[in-house]
Amino acid sequence: MLLTLDELIKDAKKLPLVPLAGTTAYHQKIPLLKKYVDDALTSNPSIHDIIGNNPMQIMYDNHGHHAAFMATVFSIGNYELLARTIPWVYRAYSAHHFSYEYFPLELNTWLEAVEEHIPPNKTEEIKSIYTWIINRHDNMVALSQIEADLQLPISEDWLERKNSFLAALLEGNHRKCLSLAKESVATGKDIEPLYLHIIQPVMYEVGMLWERGTISVAQEHLASAIVGRVMGTINMVSREAQETRGKAVITAAPNEFHEIGAWMISDILEHQGWDVRYLGANTPASDLLTLLRSFKPNILALSVTMPFNILKVKEMIGTIKADKELDTTLIIVGGRAFNDTDNLWKSTGADSFASNAQEIKQITDDWMNSGRT
Repeated sequence: MLLTLDELIKDAKKLPLVPLAGTTAYHQKIPLLKKYVDDALTSNPSIHDIIGNNPMQIMYDNHGHHAAFMATVFSIGNYELLARTIPWVYRAYSAHHFSYEYFPLELNTWLEAVEEHIPPNKTEEIKSIYTWIINRHDNMVALSQIEADLQLPISEDWLERKNSFLAALLEGNHRKCLSLAKESVATGKDIEPLYLHIIQPVMYEVGMLWERGTISVAQEHLASAIVGRVMGTINMVSREAQETRGKAVITAAPNEFHEIGAWMISDILEHQGWDVRYLGANTPASDLLTLLRSFKPNILALSVTMPFNILKVKEMIGTIKADKELDTTLIIVGGRAFNDTDNLWKSTGADSFASNAQEIKQITDDWMNSGRT
């Protein structure tokens, strides 16, 4: 009998936690595990048909993401994250012509790699989790075929403008997108509603269209580039606020290339009067630490879109909190990686979580009112 997503989550929560020794061994052996899986699947004579004649690098990248994601699951013991993410992976890759046959083939090869490279006394729980996924392959396929609706609720006042912006974006019409944005922004105070009611929901829908295979990677990249150009132009409007509130660093996490959410937060806080350093995508942890020590911000906001980056964020936050120069910095995390799984953000060690710009504004306002300035 096939399970609903809620039933699958409940079933996943029965899985055993992976002991620290097993988690550590898996994490340390990732390069060897990935090479084993890459080599084994590359040698499969049918692999090009199985992956829909996509470039092999897409498969190799998926193996790297898989290893990082599973290491995250083992480390934080959150099996709701596991049950929610696997059907999404099936849906995203099958929409881009990967055969469903690819998934059990890949997962069984990961099992072989674990048996090959990790001592048997550290693999029992890891193997049971892989076996659980493999045994629920049909269920994952069924859940992947239920279309996710990532559209955010939009008020009637903004719906027509949002739809017009999305249509122009999918046409690749930068000038029209910029014109539509300018119609909504007269002063710095108008930046926030533009971002919340047009940019954010539009980018969610673009992601959904990519996930369904309706638009290509190139079209998704073009849409992101156009939005970036629009935001860069719109943000030049005058700032009414003075830089009196405090200092903030806003960045996407290491290995995270989705930066628009962090960029929106940065612009909004700047227009509120914060002295902001926005670092963009894929900021290396060592470089971030160097900047934090020199700038000494009151607030650090980290954006995470992909679940396989959560462990890197957890490790980075642990390093920051262990640094006596930075132990008073308020660390906020946000992004789609945390939105569907309650309290997942707490596993990172962050101080707070914001799912949108309004929430991060509330958090920063509370910080101001606490007298910590």
